[in-house]
Amino acid sequence: CCLTAIAYIIMYCGDETGAFIGDIGSHGCRFGYGGEDNPKYVVPSYTQNHAIPSSSLEFRGDVTPIYRMAASYNKKPLVNPNAYLQQGDCVENWDAYEDVWRASFSVMHVNAKYKHTTGATAGAAGGTTSETIKSKYGGDGSCPHPILAVDSGITFIMDQPSTQNQHLKMTELFMESLNASSLFIAPAPMLAAFSHGRQTCMVVDIGAAGCRVTPVVDGLLLKNAQRRSGRGGDWLGNITWHALLDQDITPKPRFLLRNSKAKPKVPFYRWAMQEGMYEFRSSDHTHLDKWRMDTTTPFVDNDADVQMTESSMEPCTYQLPDGTLVDLTSRVGKDFTRLPDLLFSDQVPFCDSEELQATEYSSPTLSNSPLHKLVHESLTAAGDADARKELCGNIVLCGGSSLFENLEQRLSYELGMIVPGTYKCRVLASRTSVERSCASWLGGSIVTSLGSFQQLWLSKQEYEEYGPNLCLQRFPS
Repeated sequence: CCLTAIAYIIMYCGDETGAFIGDIGSHGCRFGYGGEDNPKYVVPSYTQNHAIPSSSLEFRGDVTPIYRMAASYNKKPLVNPNAYLQQGDCVENWDAYEDVWRASFSVMHVNAKYKHTTGATAGAAGGTTSETIKSKYGGDGSCPHPILAVDSGITFIMDQPSTQNQHLKMTELFMESLNASSLFIAPAPMLAAFSHGRQTCMVVDIGAAGCRVTPVVDGLLLKNAQRRSGRGGDWLGNITWHALLDQDITPKPRFLLRNSKAKPKVPFYRWAMQEGMYEFRSSDHTHLDKWRMDTTTPFVDNDADVQMTESSMEPCTYQLPDGTLVDLTSRVGKDFTRLPDLLFSDQVPFCDSEELQATEYSSPTLSNSPLHKLVHESLTAAGDADARKELCGNIVLCGGSSLFENLEQRLSYELGMIVPGTYKCRVLASRTSVERSCASWLGGSIVTSLGSFQQLWLSKQEYEEYGPNLCLQRFPS
């Protein structure tokens, strides 16, 4: 045992181990090597069965999500945010999870032994040449790079398997199927905090699956204080989809424009519609005020006495992929441009209050509150007053659906209205889209480059000696 530990420390005692990092979310997968400033391989969190011939009309519909998705069995918009509470909480298809890791290994040449070269040297003919170096590790057929797998970090899972069972399955998959030489599994909120140089902060992650607020104190997650709602990118896309149908506009995904006779299955159709709605809400027409200038709720207060001088407004339209023009100068058109306001609204459009209350999940970590109240609930659940004050002053905003302009200023403004005056709210958000949408991956890239982190790897020798249960003691949950 001592000899194994000594060999392990010698193997990974430097500052650079060339760790391979994978972050699989509910919408996209990000892969790359540690020490780099952005992931090099980004793909959707869906897999296809390539055994079906590409000429078949059913081929486009045969997609499998890796993580659990919102339960929907038809091609209609799903506007109840409670339906998204189960999305992205755990891996649903382990075969698809393994396939996307194998695909990343192939594309990034993870198992290749001849891919590093020395610096250029003077050649015999006066030119420059480079010498290929064989990797020191992986000679026994194992993966020559340590693997850091990013976990969702959701502390409450709707049903079995639990978080511990998820880690056990991941450890067995990497060690047995992918033949990893060493492994570490880290929760996404912890890595997002490290990517901003914070050990104690409040991580506000707005992704496709919803909003998740996680307090991180000294690098550890406060499980009981985590709060989660279903108001995320996919929910905003379904609200847009429903609003278009109310205006007698039937949006079509791009693949139907190329092949109108295609018969896609429900998962692929909904995924394709989400991509179209993402283009709509991420266009230049969508905006968010730094403070609440319009007190109405989009798509709810359409009958309010709001005088709009349409005659004095310049014509403004948005063209859908099928060529349909959406008028953005009308009252409903203005609501399309104010779509991010729904993240801070108490009301939910197209959904009755009875539907919002009728949920089969009961947990204090699950909520239907708007974003600023979600942060307030999480702060209140943090027991230590000193830690609460530090959390309030270090609110980290990340996630792919947090890229709306002025979102950090609006969140700071809304929090200032409900948080006691003794606490000063400070929202930290990166100005670049990559650093914000890939915050957890960048955190993994940073920590795997630190020499003090190398003693935390779970080696293959330790796995074979103590079994997969060692991951429950080694990895944070």
